[in-house]
Amino acid sequence: MEPRSPGQPAWKWQVLSLLSLCGWGWVSGQIRYSVVEESELGTVVGNVAQDLSLKVADLLGRRLRLGSAESRRYFAVSLASGTLLVNEKIDRESLCGASAGCVLPVQVVIETPLELFRLEVEILDLNDNSPTFPIAQRTVRIAESATVAARFPLESAQDPDVGTNTVSSYRLSPSPYFSLDVKKLKDGKLFPELVLEQALDREDKREHHLVLTAIDGGNPARSGTAQITVVVVDINDNAPVFDQSVYKVSLPENTPVGTLLIQLNATDPDEGPSGEVQYSFAVHTSDSVRKLFDLDPPTGAVRVQGAVDFEEAGFYEIHLRARDRGFPEMEGHCVLQVEVEDVNDNSPEVLLTSLVNPVPENTPLETVVGLFNVRDRDSGANGEVSLGIGSNLPFKIKSFENHYALITRDKLDRESVSQYTIELTARDEGSPSLTTETTILLNISDVNDNPPSFSQTSYNAFLSENSPPGSLLCTVSASDPDEGENSRLTYSIAGSEIEDAPASSFVHINPDNGNVYAQRTFDFELLQVLQIPVAVQDSGSPPHSSNVTVYVFILDQNDNAPVILHPVTGRPVAAPQRIPQSVPAGYLVTKVTAVDADSGHNAWLSYSLLPQSTDPSLFRVAPYTGEIRTARGFQDTDLAAQKIVVLVKDNGDPALSCTVTLMVSLEDKASEENSKSRDFLTNPKEKPDLTLYLIIALVAVSMVSLVTFIVLSAKCLRKGDRHSCCCLSNSPSRDIFKHSSPKLQLNTDGTLKYMEVTLRSTDSQSQCYRTCFSPGSDRSDFTFMRPMSCPPPSALAMETDTFLSGTNTSNESGQHSSAQIRYAIPEELTRGAFVGNIAKDLGTDVAKLAAANLQVLSDSDSQYFSVNVNTGIIVVNDRIDRERLCGQNLRCFLHLKLAIENPVEFYRIEVEILDINDNPPAFPSSEITLQIYELASLGARFPIHQAQDLDVGSNALQTYHLSANENFNLNVKARTDGSKFPELVLERALDREHRAVHHLVLTAEDGGSPPRSSKTRIAVQVLDANDNHPVFDKSSYQARLVENSPSGTLVIKLNATDMDEGPNGEVRYSLGSHNSDALRRIFSIDYQTGEIRVQGNLDFEEASVYEIEVEAKDMGSPTMEEHCSVTVEVTDVNDNPPEVVLTSFSSFLSEDAPPGTVVAVIHVKDRDSGEHGKVQCHLPRSLPFKLRKDFEHQYSLLTSQELDRESVFQYNVTISASDLGIPSLSRYTVLSITVADINDNTPQFERASYDVVLKENNQVGEILVTVSATDPDLDQNSRLSYSVLSSPGKGFREVAF
Repeated sequence: MEPRSPGQPAWKWQVLSLLSLCGWGWVSGQIRYSVVEESELGTVVGNVAQDLSLKVADLLGRRLRLGSAESRRYFAVSLASGTLLVNEKIDRESLCGASAGCVLPVQVVIETPLELFRLEVEILDLNDNSPTFPIAQRTVRIAESATVAARFPLESAQDPDVGTNTVSSYRLSPSPYFSLDVKKLKDGKLFPELVLEQALDREDKREHHLVLTAIDGGNPARSGTAQITVVVVDINDNAPVFDQSVYKVSLPENTPVGTLLIQLNATDPDEGPSGEVQYSFAVHTSDSVRKLFDLDPPTGAVRVQGAVDFEEAGFYEIHLRARDRGFPEMEGHCVLQVEVEDVNDNSPEVLLTSLVNPVPENTPLETVVGLFNVRDRDSGANGEVSLGIGSNLPFKIKSFENHYALITRDKLDRESVSQYTIELTARDEGSPSLTTETTILLNISDVNDNPPSFSQTSYNAFLSENSPPGSLLCTVSASDPDEGENSRLTYSIAGSEIEDAPASSFVHINPDNGNVYAQRTFDFELLQVLQIPVAVQDSGSPPHSSNVTVYVFILDQNDNAPVILHPVTGRPVAAPQRIPQSVPAGYLVTKVTAVDADSGHNAWLSYSLLPQSTDPSLFRVAPYTGEIRTARGFQDTDLAAQKIVVLVKDNGDPALSCTVTLMVSLEDKASEENSKSRDFLTNPKEKPDLTLYLIIALVAVSMVSLVTFIVLSAKCLRKGDRHSCCCLSNSPSRDIFKHSSPKLQLNTDGTLKYMEVTLRSTDSQSQCYRTCFSPGSDRSDFTFMRPMSCPPPSALAMETDTFLSGTNTSNESGQHSSAQIRYAIPEELTRGAFVGNIAKDLGTDVAKLAAANLQVLSDSDSQYFSVNVNTGIIVVNDRIDRERLCGQNLRCFLHLKLAIENPVEFYRIEVEILDINDNPPAFPSSEITLQIYELASLGARFPIHQAQDLDVGSNALQTYHLSANENFNLNVKARTDGSKFPELVLERALDREHRAVHHLVLTAEDGGSPPRSSKTRIAVQVLDANDNHPVFDKSSYQARLVENSPSGTLVIKLNATDMDEGPNGEVRYSLGSHNSDALRRIFSIDYQTGEIRVQGNLDFEEASVYEIEVEAKDMGSPTMEEHCSVTVEVTDVNDNPPEVVLTSFSSFLSEDAPPGTVVAVIHVKDRDSGEHGKVQCHLPRSLPFKLRKDFEHQYSLLTSQELDRESVFQYNVTISASDLGIPSLSRYTVLSITVADINDNTPQFERASYDVVLKENNQVGEILVTVSATDPDLDQNSRLSYSVLSSPGKGFREVAF
């Protein structure tokens, strides 16, 4: 058997490996080949045998092969030809990426003898890749305001090929707007940029479609394309434009609020907010127009929002503007002309010019009591007005043009109607007709046309006689239908004497209340009736009076006892009454007659017999007649002489009485006695003469009345040519009161007091003035006064005819004439300045003019003139300001109407107020600020607030002048009403960055002589447009940075400036689109400050140079950008420890390997550069190994002495690789080497000999002894087999184990 046979193949391989490793140091060389990538399998790379000077026939015997697995993957060696062949398709891009060189190391090993060759196969690039763009369709947004030559970076095409096969050029499809510029970076990359060759206009072309072609340098060349869509970003470079520059509409006045007037339409070719149009009123639109019309900003609908009144304005010129919402805003303008159509919407107005209120009730017929001016603000037939009143009034209306007079047509009587409610109805001629009713309360003033009247035709007063003085007799009461002073009454005694005695001695009357008092004690017996003439007089002028008789009846008091008339008493002896004795009963003896001075009951007498009579039973007395008759016949017993005592008693209280004694003598002859008894009646002693007195008085009164009537009739007949009737006013008595002053005198008579009123004539005269007013007295230009005699009522009636003479009524048309006079004066004349001579211009002398009762009727608003009636000259009475009177009307007139009497004539005077240049043009503000977009197109117009000049005609504003400047011109537009407003016209493009504010002076000048002017300063603020892109300080920046700089380390601070302002000038920084994702992970940029800082791991070994593309964008709309490049050089530091790579390693080493045996091939590398990348390797000195430097970065681990596995079966070899950096970095690699056992040791018994004692008769198979041997070798080499070399004798046999 052959115990070592199983281990022989392993041993052989180990020996060959060691030999091959050892041979590395013996034969080495480097050969370079090149092969094109993507070569087919079997493509010959090179002839290794030939290049290594090997014989092809020996290759098989020498066992030529490729060493590493990577070499064997891509290549193979043909032993038949000795050529190196392609074993697999090689893709250079996947192997080496974008590296310029791509080399694959190939190890060639010849085992017999061992030789190691290092080959390098350069993989040549094949143009097998076309350039590709990251985005096949890219959109580039460029503002249409971008300046020519502006650059816009594009994304570079990517080509995995290298060298000439990579992208070598770019081509842009033809375009008049763009060209292509290609920048070459330091790393050789090409960077395409679009260059603007012609200004863009989005409204002309919204998008530009370009094709960018990237072409490589291969042969044939390959290319790739990208579709580039340039979207022109809109800027606000177009102002809105109206469909029409002038719109014309008409509408009736009083159109309801909300009615659509017109729908404006303005278009803006811009888009977005720049094309959104907002409508508004222009700066020239007045506030009144803004109140009348509403403009909806979004839609442009113009609607009525106020009361459109034709009378306020019949025409409106509205300036409108359409403004977009871009930045800055741009606007267009148009004019809307609105013509208002008149409708009959204004009721007539009745203006009270003058009113006599109250009107005296004695006003003559045809007297003017009121003047009215009627007007209607409508025009045409709608403004023609007629005025009327009710027919049941004592007034009528007469007209002259638009003036109306209210005159009397019937007599007025205040006592019948004290107030008239006059309804004035003004009616226009419109359809439908409108009316206005004006109510006038016209009071009738009282005149003293009614005399006082007593409540009774006569008064009876009854006064008891003997009443004390001062007793109230009666109260007379009178009333006067007049009022006021005319009705204030004064009572007095009409006559100065009563009963031939002063009236004041009898009675006194209270002048205020009519109480009549007795001034003395009256005796009824002396005076029974007192006739008192009482007069009452009012306080009017002239006064009126009335008389009444007060009959004072003295009431009798029983103060007188009866008086016996018969028989007569007082005689010395009373003759007895003789009667026949034979008289029968009832015989009239006598009659007692008595009287009582009292009256009434007091005078009623009764008769009776007193007991003192001789025989009361013989006689009886008639109680009421006093007849004494016999009660019976006489008897003889009766005494012949009888005494009869008769008591006469009145009926008063207390009663008074008297007695009479009669003596009766009885005789025989009765007839004589009877005749004598009647003597006292038939033959009275005295006859009263009362009847005679009454007859005489009656005749006298009748004669006086007849004479008075005749005299008055004659006077009336003589004065009938002047007055229609004979009035009390012309009577002498009236003159006495009129021309006399009352004098009050108090007289006293003892305790009796009375007043006496006397009238004294006065010679004082008063002057009567008459004030003449025009029909428009509240708005009169003329007011004048003249002294005159107070006219009679007929003169007032003539005034009415004078005013109404212009009415041309059918019965008066031929009685009046009219003419027109015109004057012209400049405004602002001084007070008293001459206007015109009315007398001269009317062709009459001043005296006649003064006598013609000149009246002036005016329509003006103030008293600007006065007239001297004595000279006929009109002069200025007050300051006349034409602008205040007539505003902007070209001609200004004051219309005056003159009326004169005798004969009645009318004249119309027009005073034209001529304008003087007293007002300079005035701007609303002394400073105006305009904001104009710097990209405003040439010819753009910018309206300015116009100047106002209150003057008119040639004195009004005529022209504007603009101060000299380079950018603006002035255009002056004229409206339909003749007003002018200026516009700035842009003549030269603005540049805010060159000049932000333009200071101009606008002068407005009128046409007066000398001309007057005013100025306003215009500050044109140029609004910024985003027309400047940011500009870096440098086009490229250099920075140096140590690798491994901590995160946040400042690399560089960029600075880009933008000359624009606001958001347009705010710069934001960012990394450009060409920067790789890896670069973006390493660097960051602050978008506000432009600081580039480290944010990732900066490794020199990854890249030593970074080229960063930075873009700066502004915040304008649209944004503009600029680019720069920042080259960052990374400085290497010793931050990478060496790397130890085992190229070949045998972990098992035969212990019989000779010294110098290659254990491992070590490749060391350090990613650092320079000294930092140089590496040295070291081993501990105690090990039986050593390092040999084969190449720059390759070491071989060799055995330095013989090995003995049995002494050390395993070695942990620590290889230390240290670079030369400061500080030095090291890396340790431990190789665990196991010493492979060889059978270099014989087995050894534990003893040199063994002694065995064996008993006899032992059993077969019984163990005699156990021998033990050991072998320090391992595995098979240590597995022992025991055997007996020689048989000791019989009974033993050889056993192997």
